[in-house]
Amino acid sequence: MAPMHIDATVPQGFLPSDLDEGFLVHVGPLYMRPLSDDSREFVLALRAGAQHANRYGVVHGGLLATLADTAIGANLARTGASPAVDTTLTVNLTLNYIAGAQVGDWIEARVRLVKAHGRVRFGECDVVCGQKLLVQASASFYVPAPR
Repeated sequence: MAPMHIDATVPQGFLPSDLDEGFLVHVGPLYMRPLSDDSREFVLALRAGAQHANRYGVVHGGLLATLADTAIGANLARTGASPAVDTTLTVNLTLNYIAGAQVGDWIEARVRLVKAHGRVRFGECDVVCGQKLLVQASASFYVPAPR
């Protein structure tokens, strides 16, 4: 069987993300796009590759969970209180899996900040492929005191 060709194009407006350390090295490459020209909030995205598929050939739910968790936490860290914080720690992550994604799909995590200030922060996220909703997520994060 011939190897599958994956379209590697990145949609206009997306740039390589700086979220490329630790565990996230194994997730990406990740891309980000601001919600608007004057917004500090951003959409986090990736092109699903063969390494993201489960044994059934669909994108692994753990990857979608990681994308939602990372998108919510990073948005809360960077766009909540000013100045941005270095660390947000996931306290709770709740996911509803709605539909599956395929290798080659462009997947975006679109975040809504519910409470973006204080030690405990909340956000929601829709993980989508085009107009198809894949995952609905909500999460709470703890922001430790600076040392």
